[in-house]
Amino acid sequence: MARKKRNSKLKKLRYFFLNDKIHKTLRSSRSKDELVAWCYPDHKRVMYPYSQAEKNMQNAYSMKEVSALLNKHTVTLHDYILEGKVKAPVKIYPIGDPTNTNWSKYMFSQKDILDIHEFILDSGHSGSLPSRTELLGLFKHNIILYTKTDNGFVPVWKAE
Repeated sequence: MARKKRNSKLKKLRYFFLNDKIHKTLRSSRSKDELVAWCYPDHKRVMYPYSQAEKNMQNAYSMKEVSALLNKHTVTLHDYILEGKVKAPVKIYPIGDPTNTNWSKYMFSQKDILDIHEFILDSGHSGSLPSRTELLGLFKHNIILYTKTDNGFVPVWKAE
């Protein structure tokens, strides 16, 4: 075990929604109780108390993460957005050059994902789509347990 290489995971870039605005974490310090982030809609750096930001922030999801949550291909989700079937999510841009229109990326809030889920259910393309409660459980990173019955597998949740 001593010779086993210890590869530390790189810190993942962290995007979040706070006050319905998308932010990117630039620096955070729990001991100093400060969180410095880039606010995309306002085009400026902002500083929040770390404790308050942790309580009120919501995760931001990339297109790849949303496609995994909804069991849909990314091209299908892009088509829904381009055809105007669902509301376009927020786009992020390179912080160093906000006028650069060559590169942008969609970021989804939980409300955006639930709206897309509702659209898919209404359109009838709900094959292998998780239920709303399963989706809410996946947002919280809860473990979804299944039990086998005569009718197939039924999700079972454990109280927190």
